Amino acid sequence: MNLEKLTNIKTEFKGYKEILDSGDYEKAYEMLDKLLKTIEESLDERRAAKVNSDAVVELTKDSKEEIYMSLNHVMEYYLYEVYFEPDAEVKTLDLPVGEYYRTFGELCQNMGKYKAAEDAYKKALSWNPVDLDSYLGLAESYKYQNMLNRFLEVTKQAYRYCCTRATMARYYRNIAYYYLSSYKPEIARDAYQYSNVYYHTDNADSELKYIEEALEKKIPDIDIRRIQKVFTEENVEPGPDSKTIGIIYRVGELMMQDNELALARDCFSICYDITQEQQLGSILDQLEEALKEDSNGNE
Repeated sequence: MNLEKLTNIKTEFKGYKEILDSGDYEKAYEMLDKLLKTIEESLDERRAAKVNSDAVVELTKDSKEEIYMSLNHVMEYYLYEVYFEPDAEVKTLDLPVGEYYRTFGELCQNMGKYKAAEDAYKKALSWNPVDLDSYLGLAESYKYQNMLNRFLEVTKQAYRYCCTRATMARYYRNIAYYYLSSYKPEIARDAYQYSNVYYHTDNADSELKYIEEALEKKIPDIDIRRIQKVFTEENVEPGPDSKTIGIIYRVGELMMQDNELALARDCFSICYDITQEQQLGSILDQLEEALKEDSNGNE
């Protein structure tokens, strides 16, 4: 790791954001592309994962004794340990490299540079293979390149990290898009309806109206059991991954034990959002009160 080259990266990234906010996408692209090339030249550490030729995110194979990961939140460390079972000590980068690549992917996507976006999201996932936004961004890049099978593959990998009502809805909208593009409008209709159960969106409503007009058949009232049966037949998960929710809940407990109350609140907020359990609501109320007291005590 060449620390000297990386000294000014965070400052330069702030400058990139200012240029992006001004609307000069081309200049922002050139600046961030250059910044990321500097990072590439400076980091030769073993990354947390790689995206193989089938668009599957998997553990890197390397003789190096340490794996480096770029985190958004401490819970991701635990998700990585469980789902990727690293064979070496995992260390975290001080620099949010995964975020930088994901941001570049978003910029490329907005500029219509879909292959560049794909490459950026793959690199983001190599540094943080449990980052949901990078999975969804990569899936979108495949969608725009009309690579439907890869779009579905990455969407299915993203599923285990969808742990809020909004992200579960996004997952089902992706599933719906795949089936609609595969000329299976009835299954697409089911998935769009199901997505609205988790989080209602204008996008899903618009697509349902399109399907209704295309089939010349009124959208039926939602039948959850029937849709879940269809999902089982199609190998589509009918709800969030309970293992992931359990991991995040456990991280929340650990953070409480360490008196990291803000981090604990983040974890329990996610669990509450998807489960709506009363006990979790009570825990969150207690945490909010404790954080208020801490804040008042520090004034």
